[in-house]
Amino acid sequence: MVMPNRLVKSAWIAAEVTRDSAEKVLVVEAYIAVSPLESGYDPVRYGHLVEDVRRILAENPDIDRASILSVHRESRCAALFRRAVPDCEGKPELVA
Repeated sequence: MVMPNRLVKSAWIAAEVTRDSAEKVLVVEAYIAVSPLESGYDPVRYGHLVEDVRRILAENPDIDRASILSVHRESRCAALFRRAVPDCEGKPELVA
């Protein structure tokens, strides 16, 4: 599927189902940063990963789209999805 030298942790097919439609989504979990907002983002390495994903989509027309996620836990990008939490101990809830 995805080339092992691209720092991919895992990949799977997910189904996104709504009342009106259903889509097959290739979900790729990568060890590399996938956004310029993440520290260590390398556009060349990300570009190689995107090429692999596009190749997979071209070879599998039954897959409707792809989603590339970073497994980086210290990503500033995650702050975009953080709910406001009152001052208290514990981690803030992340929502997508």
